Amino acid sequence: MLSDFKNRRRTEAGASPEAAPATAATVSLDTPRQMTDCWQHIGVWGNGSCVELKAHLHCRNCPTYAAAAMRLLDARPPAGYRHEWTEHLAEKTAEVAAGTPLLVFRIGDEWLALNIGVMEEVGETRPIHTLPHRREGVLLGVVNVRGELLACASVGRLLGIEKGVGTGSALPGKAAGRMLVVSHGGERYAFPVTEVRGVQHLALPAEAPAPAPDDQVLGAAGRSRVEWRGRSVCCLDEAKLFAALNRSLA
Repeated sequence: MLSDFKNRRRTEAGASPEAAPATAATVSLDTPRQMTDCWQHIGVWGNGSCVELKAHLHCRNCPTYAAAAMRLLDARPPAGYRHEWTEHLAEKTAEVAAGTPLLVFRIGDEWLALNIGVMEEVGETRPIHTLPHRREGVLLGVVNVRGELLACASVGRLLGIEKGVGTGSALPGKAAGRMLVVSHGGERYAFPVTEVRGVQHLALPAEAPAPAPDDQVLGAAGRSRVEWRGRSVCCLDEAKLFAALNRSLA
């Protein structure tokens, strides 16, 4: 639609695309409408033969280019332009509203999702300071988060997830090796994850199905499983997760 809009303005102008640009002294927004895309023919996006390039160095600095931009912005939009964008934005809103916003991440080879309401921070990995006589189990140690020491837990151990390389599950453009900070009911914890895929809107079932006997993750702290980009994602129940963390770290 926008390209048609530009082409229509050029057609109305009726100017030759090879016409040389006017100088600063001759270009005015008060002159009769004349639209030319000389920058695509003899300018920096063309063959570079325009003599004005010596003075302006780039078409963006030329008054002809600036005047064309102003006239394009001041022109009346074509029929249906607003309606098309209204429908486009409405579809986006409806699509987003259709799912629950969850942070999708991976630990080992297991894809998980957690309500963004408990998320405080997604940060870089940081040193974990171990505690005496607590080298095994869910508690990994403590981490410094903005000057505050937080208990750092292994959610992978808590949920019984075997530590895997996960190369087969990795996605392009991933944010790998992150530290998540979560809070719920006055409790705050940090835990490392293998990969973060950001906030995704997932359609959760109205009633949580009973976990399969061999689904240890869903049985430990899960709400339901959903399909996302061809992968099975276990959506965690924040209340169950924090209850399990509190029991393990007590």
